[in-house]
Amino acid sequence: MTTASAARFAEAADAHRAGRLAEAEAGYRDVLAVVPGEPDAVRMLGLVAAQLGRPADALARTAIAVDRPADPELHVAVAGALKAGGWPAASLASLRRALALRPGFAEAAYNLGNAETARGRNDHAAAGYARALALRPDYTDALNNAGPVLLAEGRLAEARRSLFDAIVLEPGHARAWSNLAVLHQATGDAVSAIRLFRRGLALDPEQSAIGSNLLFTMTYAEGIDDDTLYLGFRDWEARHARRLYGEARLHANDRDPDRRLRVGYLSADFRDHPVAHSLIESLERHDRAEVELTLYALPRTSDGMTERFKRVADRWRWVAGEDERRIAETIRADGIDVMVLVAPHTADNRPLVAALKPAPVQVALYDLATTGMAAVDGWLTDSLFHPPESTTERFAERLIRLPCLHTFAAPSPSPPLLARPPSVASGRVTFGSFNNPAKMTQAVVALWSRVLAAVPGSRLVMKYLNRFASPEMERLVRDRFEAEGIPPERLELRAGRLPRMAQLALLNEVDVALDPFPFNGCTTTFEALWMGVPVVTLQGRRFLGRMGTSFLDRLDLGDLVAADPAAYVALAAKVATDVERRTRLRRELRERLADSPFFDPSSHARSLISAYRRLWRDWCLASGNQSVIEAHRRS
Repeated sequence: MTTASAARFAEAADAHRAGRLAEAEAGYRDVLAVVPGEPDAVRMLGLVAAQLGRPADALARTAIAVDRPADPELHVAVAGALKAGGWPAASLASLRRALALRPGFAEAAYNLGNAETARGRNDHAAAGYARALALRPDYTDALNNAGPVLLAEGRLAEARRSLFDAIVLEPGHARAWSNLAVLHQATGDAVSAIRLFRRGLALDPEQSAIGSNLLFTMTYAEGIDDDTLYLGFRDWEARHARRLYGEARLHANDRDPDRRLRVGYLSADFRDHPVAHSLIESLERHDRAEVELTLYALPRTSDGMTERFKRVADRWRWVAGEDERRIAETIRADGIDVMVLVAPHTADNRPLVAALKPAPVQVALYDLATTGMAAVDGWLTDSLFHPPESTTERFAERLIRLPCLHTFAAPSPSPPLLARPPSVASGRVTFGSFNNPAKMTQAVVALWSRVLAAVPGSRLVMKYLNRFASPEMERLVRDRFEAEGIPPERLELRAGRLPRMAQLALLNEVDVALDPFPFNGCTTTFEALWMGVPVVTLQGRRFLGRMGTSFLDRLDLGDLVAADPAAYVALAAKVATDVERRTRLRRELRERLADSPFFDPSSHARSLISAYRRLWRDWCLASGNQSVIEAHRRS
């Protein structure tokens, strides 16, 4: 690139960062007129095209328009723009073209792995990374990125080895330490995971996602008290969010308290995901006379559920691949009144968007705990999660109690229910848990072992995605239970990814479901109850430890909520021996769910809109929002 074209590129990049897309596009084209095929200019021009909402073929024409269409590096650059624009299939085609032109192009193979990861095709992603590493064995980023996809495929030992190799080659690779922490968390070793996340943060304090992962893991760990967890979230705010507060600007929204509201939802889970199943039917019932819906989508994959969300939106904004400032500017330009951050501290979400205060009112929905940010106004909950008289959990936000926080859609199709519990035919009681083994800490293993000991001849069946396909994972779990006196033959560990219908059918083999703690099941509890299986839970003191309570109390099954570990064992043993009650519950639980608030998305939608309206009126009636912005800057 010549000095003049480099200067022109810098001008275009400045315009791009400022959101002046047409000016940026003209600048990148000027660079390409002087230096045809310049990869950075092609990539950025493709990204501008994506942000302007052009179809995928417009980005393809960007590649054709330059003088070096057979250049593999050019195809890799265009692939990056296509991926950022939300067209992973077209991105893959560009990467395959690059590899066809240069079979030994390790970077193209690495990006192929990244593109397949973005599509959720972990087996293909692992193959892409393996190809890159065959070409370049010391490719640390490929070793690092291979770790999580190998873990997702149940290849635990390979994942661990890949991450160790990345760290040996580059000891300062913060994301490799973080991914190693994720691996430890996935096996239920929260203590080691917390230590490793802190190592990653020490290496790169600017990595807010590592900080979010640390907080996420702290919610799994026993012995983390309310104050420690809260201060962890406020420390995250101090490290990552506070520096953005000064960029927040006054809002020009019409301060009419009763007008139609513009409500935005920002989420990485507008796809086949438990959060989506809890949200979609409520969004479909939002009263359009009351609200206009804009969905800001961050998912790495697109599927049938994504299309359903697209249909419900008045405006659909694909913002995957954009940085926080650009997302915030898009929200502000859309004039959003109430911004809903859906599970902001969970995987692939972008909580720092809220630090820029793009909307006058901001609320968190389905997060694991407080966001920790003064810039978020409300945290949606209900009185079973946070009883007004006894809540000790601490929040940076105002708690907004709905009549019922969760809704669920009936799985369709669903397997038929058994007329009798499986113990009648098998002659032994089967306990079950299909929860993430990350929740299976040593304290959980110890308590479940006491349950098995209290019911002679019983067994425990466990499954989560393909996690137990790994011999190392299977051995680890069996060893933990054996250390508590439970021989390996009393455990059945299932592997394999199953369609939801087949996964639900496995519950016909379970007599009693055991809820983990301090992070209870949510979708897993709903599915067990839907299949007529009673769930025994240990009531916690924070949101994540009270999900079981929120289900069982609303279904008149409060007697299955244990106040302490001894009561948990006694309740599990009692319901295990009560065949008559379990038979009755097999018959009744679906009907109870159907009559519960969990199956009333219309009421849930009304309660959400009512909460948004109350917060909006509070903002409208305030003397001005300058003081709010200043408060955010000072906090």
